[in-house]
Formats: sequence, C-alpha cells, structure tokens
Amino acid sequence: MKKAYIIMAHKYPSQLHRLIDRLNDHSAHFFVHIDKKADINAFKSLDDFGEKVTFIDRFDSRWGKTGIIMPLLAGLNAIKQSAILFDRIMVLSGQDYPIKSNEQIDYFFQNSPHSVFINFFPIPNFEKWPGTDRGGLYRVDKYYFGNKWFELFCSKTINLLASYIPRLRREIPLGMKPFTGSTWFFLDMYFLDYILEFVRKHPEYLKFHSNTFVADELFVHMLIGNATDEKLLSTVENISTSRWS
Repeated sequence: MKKAYIIMAHKYPSQLHRLIDRLNDHSAHFFVHIDKKADINAFKSLDDFGEKVTFIDRFDSRWGKTGIIMPLLAGLNAIKQSAILFDRIMVLSGQDYPIKSNEQIDYFFQNSPHSVFINFFPIPNFEKWPGTDRGGLYRVDKYYFGNKWFELFCSKTINLLASYIPRLRREIPLGMKPFTGSTWFFLDMYFLDYILEFVRKHPEYLKFHSNTFVADELFVHMLIGNATDEKLLSTVENISTSRWS
C-alpha cells in the first residue's frame, strides 16, 4: 500500500515531526506545506526524513481564503509528477495525529470497497445554518475578500451593490450546485487526476472560489457533488460525521 500524505502546517514543528515519524513506514511519502508566514527554519528537523519528505511551494494559508486550496493543488501536482504510483492520498492538517497503527491503516484501505472518503452535503442546509445565514448560501452568492478591515469593507460594499445591480451578482460557474463539507479527506489517483484535469479545463472554477468564504470547505466537495463520472462515484464513501476534540 503506497501512501502519500499531503500535510498542511503553520505551527508546532515538533508535533509535525512526531506526526510524520508516526506515519513513516516503508510505503509512505510526505508532501509538506509550511505556511508562507511561518519561520521555515523552525521545521529543519524534518530534514531527518530525507527523501521521504517533499516540501511543496509555500502559500499564505490565511483562514477563510484560498490558502488551503493552493497548497492542496500544489501537493496533488507534486504527487502526480512523482515517479511513484500511489494507492491512496491522505490530506491532513499538521495538527492531526493517527489513533491507529500503520498496519491497521493499510488493512482498512486494502479491504474497503471505497477509495475516496470525504464528508460532503448540499447547501442550503437550514439545520446547520439557520436564519439569516440562509442555509449557508452566503458562501456561494456573497463575495468574501478576507477578514482584514479593508477587505471586510470591500466585501460589504460589493455585496450591497450586487443587491441592486444584477450583473455584479455572483454566479456559480458551469451551472454547478453548491456542496460543502470537511477540508480533510482521502482520495485515490483517479480522483486526483479528475481534480487536476477539471481545474485545467475550467480555470473559472478556481477563480470563482478566490472570493468564496472558507473555500477549502467547498472546492473539492462541489466537484464530487456535481460529478457524473460513474467510475469516480462508485469509489466514494460520504463520511457523515466528524469528531473534534
């Protein structure tokens, strides 16, 4: 079982080292993104893992923006360009930690009828986002430029203008329906190729999400939710619950 881990970290270098050390076996490789704002020298201990760790291009992974999407795409591209054909790709945070052994992880994937595991659901979802949140639709029909004061001001201004000027209103490209879910997921090479090819063919999709609030919770999920590829859909298991502690 050849495994690729895309890990996105911005702090706690010793914890990241422990995470990689714990997952490191004969079949695992790690594609690591360190937030552009972080001191890269604090992560020098990762050199201990040699060729097992590949550092991908660094981006400003500011919360709420596309800061997780860009490292994700960079990691997927790095895996695609690797000489290794991986069986599974796991997308993790640098603050994750496994509760199962590497042998148990391998056994699970080798014996599962599915190879893509992701939490996703359609919006609007009025149970999760009631009232003025309109079931979460604000995430796709309102502009979001960031959480700094001038970015919030610009967001409010353009959204106000769009309420009066139809041509300014946001429209999801390609007639897609909105879906959302957890940022972290597992996939196979088939879905990896699907994502990269979709983004290559439809650059307007990535551009749309540059102004989406917490875009990393919609980007991949909308691809799955709108997919018609039967081979892809047959591999997907929708993980309906996530537990945070």
